[in-house]
Amino acid sequence: MTDPITAEIVRNYLDTTADEIYEGLCRSSEHPTVAEGKDCGAGIYSYDGAKAKLAARAGIILHSYAQLSATQTCLDYFHGDLDPGDVLLVADSHWGGSHIGDYTVLVPIFFDGRPRFFTASRLHVADQGGPFPGGANPDAREIWHEGFRPAPLKLMEKGQRRREVWDWLKANNRLPELLEADLNGMLGSCRKGEERVRELCARYGLDTVAEALDWIFEYSERKFRDQVRTWPDGTSVAEVLVDTDNAGTEDIKVRVSVTVAGDDLIIDFAGTDPQTPGSINSVPTNTIAWVCVAMSVLCPEIPVNSGYFNALTIRIPEGSIVGAVPPAATVNSTLCVGGQIGQAVMKACEQFVPRRVGNVSVPLPVHYVLGVDTRGEQGGTTSSGSGKPFFFFDLAFTATSCSGAYGVDGWGGWAGPFSAARPGNCEMTELQYPTLYQRDEYVTDSAAPGQWRGSPSFAFSRTMPGAAGTAAYSDPRGVVYPLPGYAGGYSGTGSVAIFDEGGPAELVVSEAAVFRPFDPEVPVFAHSGAGGGWGDPLDRDPAKVLDDVLDEYVSVEAARADYGVVIDQKHWVVLEEETARERATRRADPNRERVGTGRKQMIERARIQHRIARTEQEATHV
Repeated sequence: MTDPITAEIVRNYLDTTADEIYEGLCRSSEHPTVAEGKDCGAGIYSYDGAKAKLAARAGIILHSYAQLSATQTCLDYFHGDLDPGDVLLVADSHWGGSHIGDYTVLVPIFFDGRPRFFTASRLHVADQGGPFPGGANPDAREIWHEGFRPAPLKLMEKGQRRREVWDWLKANNRLPELLEADLNGMLGSCRKGEERVRELCARYGLDTVAEALDWIFEYSERKFRDQVRTWPDGTSVAEVLVDTDNAGTEDIKVRVSVTVAGDDLIIDFAGTDPQTPGSINSVPTNTIAWVCVAMSVLCPEIPVNSGYFNALTIRIPEGSIVGAVPPAATVNSTLCVGGQIGQAVMKACEQFVPRRVGNVSVPLPVHYVLGVDTRGEQGGTTSSGSGKPFFFFDLAFTATSCSGAYGVDGWGGWAGPFSAARPGNCEMTELQYPTLYQRDEYVTDSAAPGQWRGSPSFAFSRTMPGAAGTAAYSDPRGVVYPLPGYAGGYSGTGSVAIFDEGGPAELVVSEAAVFRPFDPEVPVFAHSGAGGGWGDPLDRDPAKVLDDVLDEYVSVEAARADYGVVIDQKHWVVLEEETARERATRRADPNRERVGTGRKQMIERARIQHRIARTEQEATHV
């Protein structure tokens, strides 16, 4: 029987190894979204002969949870056909993946002739073939419209690279050199993880490590069940709506009930809308991963592994928007409708553990640019106008989503489960792509008011001098239904993109503009909505409101309108008596608005443009 001290040493060793896999992938990748944005994940999984279990993870946790399903898929698919030296790939959303762009590489680690562990890494490849560069095809109506669909396969067999498989994958990709580099990076980082796992087993013995894992899984399960028992028994129901599937279906409902029964949790999506013709359908792998993201947030003090989730029973209606079946298109589902799955679970849990909830999702507005980089080697423009084709995914467009939570303001970036990632800095982006940023900053009065406010929204303005033949695809999310607030906090602002702002060809993108040609010398403006607030803004410490005013997060006018805080602008102090009277008046008004002063104008403009776009679309269809 393993003692707790040895078990903790093993747990921390595996966590450190998962970090090493993750950082190794980030540092070896040639893909800016990975190398700069760190948008990838890593995990270590044990195998008892029947079931894969998550032992350790690092990076974006959504990737790590989805990798568990990918690992089990490979074990089932290659049952009896795995050998030392094999390296596996999972990519198809209807065959163990989440959506086609997310590639998972797995390395089985053999002891005594059978696989006992797997190391895994996962990232979103820059292109996956199909009719749409980059793969995020808003016009996808079936899975084949999204890209190349490899079934689970072996990249290497018995230590030998399968050249025909690698060539086959590269032949179906617009960026074959980058794909090969990504696959090599994932393979190399997983091999380093294998080396570390073997060192661990050599030091303590395989049996001791296996016993330590049993202790780790049992500990997390016991601690989580202990917490669940403190929650009131009963069923809480929440519904969250998705703006659109970009195929004519709007106001799409994700409904979830969370039932506490002793130390068990039942999470049931009955009543969720059916899968749609558009590209936001979530397969069970993705839905389960999002439930696990939300659940892991509830008890951050407990180590996260497969034991943690043994208390969960997840029910997913087949053929629903959260239980899609072939040939449903899925390319946008990892974050839309995935984010709404996480939101719905959080809103249900808010009803019985409000101090443990907050935003767990990213309302990822997509902004892709395709063109030719005509800059010379010294940064100038070539005389011939010829250059190198590029494909650019602007992570600055997605910079904020963090809500307030009990005891803490939104910290100015992505929600906690995604905080391992980061936007690329402007200077590095301008070196890598023909871009020039004129604005890249937080927006005053955009933070959702609350006792603990949300993160301010983020705005940028950018031209692309030196780019030729440019076309862009923008797909804002959460225009109609932005990220919600919690426990009385106000909602976030939603996202918007504007081409040629204020010019004769101005286009406010409310749903999707599919590879629209644009003048690279004319600025593109984008506003990334952030998460909601937590708690009633009238309960916020006036001193914190003053700090926000001094930091230009909140204007003096919004301090009074949203928080009931009156500030002396001559001496920059809170007028305590006036503030007390203002707040008392506000509390007595049952009809007081719960939007937020500066945010109200942003939301209304986006929604007006959204309605105009829908009306024009309907008229065109008629």
